[in-house]
Amino acid sequence: MANEVKIGDYIIIQKQNYKKLHKFNKSDSSISLGRDTINLKGLEGSPYFSTFKLLPKTSRKNKEFTIELADEAVKLKDEIDIKVSGNDNRNILDDGRSQKLSAADIETLKSDSNKASDIVETLISNSNTFHNKTEFSQDKYLRKKEKKYFEYFQVVKPNLRIISEIMYKLEPNKIQNLRIDTLSQIITTVNIHCEGNHLLYDSGSNGLVAAALLSVIGQNTTGKLIHMHPGNMSQKQALLAMNFPEEQMSRCVSVNVYSALRQFYQGCDTHKTADTEKSENGTEENPLKRKNDDDIEEHQSKKNKQDDENKPSDNINTNIDSETPRENKKPKWHFDNIAAAELLHKKMDSLVIACKEDPQNIFSELVTFVKPGRPFVIYYNVAEPLQQLYMTLKAQSNVAALKLSCNWMRNYQVLPDRTHPEVMMNASSGFLLSGYVLNK
Repeated sequence: MANEVKIGDYIIIQKQNYKKLHKFNKSDSSISLGRDTINLKGLEGSPYFSTFKLLPKTSRKNKEFTIELADEAVKLKDEIDIKVSGNDNRNILDDGRSQKLSAADIETLKSDSNKASDIVETLISNSNTFHNKTEFSQDKYLRKKEKKYFEYFQVVKPNLRIISEIMYKLEPNKIQNLRIDTLSQIITTVNIHCEGNHLLYDSGSNGLVAAALLSVIGQNTTGKLIHMHPGNMSQKQALLAMNFPEEQMSRCVSVNVYSALRQFYQGCDTHKTADTEKSENGTEENPLKRKNDDDIEEHQSKKNKQDDENKPSDNINTNIDSETPRENKKPKWHFDNIAAAELLHKKMDSLVIACKEDPQNIFSELVTFVKPGRPFVIYYNVAEPLQQLYMTLKAQSNVAALKLSCNWMRNYQVLPDRTHPEVMMNASSGFLLSGYVLNK
């Protein structure tokens, strides 16, 4: 079922506020959370959003744990009953002697105790100042210890928001500082819908933009996405992490931008194999083949003839049988280029560009494939290239409603009686240039 953890799925392990993306390849695979190594045996087949308790293999000192299904995560504050608290902290002196236990005693306690509540309760009972602290200070102390000794985690089903947050917190430069609010602006601006053909050029978001667009297109629809990239292989980590079904993934055609454009303008490749083309065309030259195909075939035939003369006659049939399937088999990108060119001939309903290069030449080349009256949006990490492109497009007559915008979002800590903006925050999330394509 789609709501159960299966081998081969991407899952998200959440321990308090910390989230980690993990591919569940084996039933007994392990994952590292901080200094802890957790064996995930028993996770397969469990429903998403299940809570598991960490059980030490031998002792907590080894930092190796197995898991056990739990009904819910028990907070440390609920397990420890604190009845006495002080009115203020004015008489508490931090001289380093409030804890009766030594460092060696605490290490022994960690290795001997299996429950986090036992460790914290022992620390509290041996503290001279804990019961004199205010209720707020005691709560702060327990939250700090809970973060260190918390023994529960939750298996979360991946979605676009969580994947975006994980990638942005882990290494924002790998996704060009693309935040979830900017991602939502891109989807809204270009009016992604389930029945259109959409064009994306992405050169550095780790597949995050492609995952967002394909997620909006949805399952069992007629919408298609051409995902163009500059390299030999597209970045697909976020796209694969969404666990899309095969039917939905097949409607995302990932192609190299240069190969796809060459196929569109020159028509170099076809769906047919070499033997089918020869049988249909006879000795006539196939106009869809590359110009130097004849020279290559002639050189190959000479080489095969020389090899056949040098080899014994017994091995001739064996060599022919083993090499023929290899010659007729064509790579997947060959058919992806053909599919992308066919979609480009029909014209696209939107254009999205998220690149690290100067976007002017890329936009000038790809805007010709967009239908009149359809929207486009260009994302860039800094404003200067988009400003230059804005002035260039203003002087032309093939686009309208140009707008250069920037998203600025401020995070807030929301807690009882202490809600305020976060002190340390990163407000950068790139710039967007959007507009509509007109008739030339």
